Amino acid sequence: MSEVQLSEEVRTVLRAYYTCEVTTVNRQGQPITWPCLPYFHEETGEIILTASIAFPVKALNARRYPQVSLLYSDPTGSDLAKPPALLVQGKASVQELLDYHDPKIVGLFRLTRKRQPDSQRFSTNRFARRLFSWYLFQRLVITVTPQRIRIWPEGDFHVEPREIEVMHVE
Repeated sequence: MSEVQLSEEVRTVLRAYYTCEVTTVNRQGQPITWPCLPYFHEETGEIILTASIAFPVKALNARRYPQVSLLYSDPTGSDLAKPPALLVQGKASVQELLDYHDPKIVGLFRLTRKRQPDSQRFSTNRFARRLFSWYLFQRLVITVTPQRIRIWPEGDFHVEPREIEVMHVE
């Protein structure tokens, strides 16, 4: 498996931003964008997203047309002073979540609990878990391997972005 090599500036944003806007392409060739909670897996450089099986559209779109983009434009909650905005363009793969012990999934759930503390009320309540297991636990995992990144210094979209090709090493 290859590892994605990213600069520390990019890694910092991918670690710190709470949300990003994920764009996929639907069956009609139209871009569709959703806010998502991304998890940056440090070891591989991949970005992990999930979708409930009850709301699978972004996963189905990514499976059909794997070229996706993730825009990191809102640093709210990141504790970063004047961070850049990033547009990550990459290739997505989609799998059904079957292994809850996979380090990527464990990391994603830890991050979700940290950033959305109220989610613990549902996951620790036995009655809520039974009612909403289809939403909480039956997930489709979207793994995005970055291929190209555009960087807007200090999140200023009025300036020309700097573009970097992403390095992959075996």
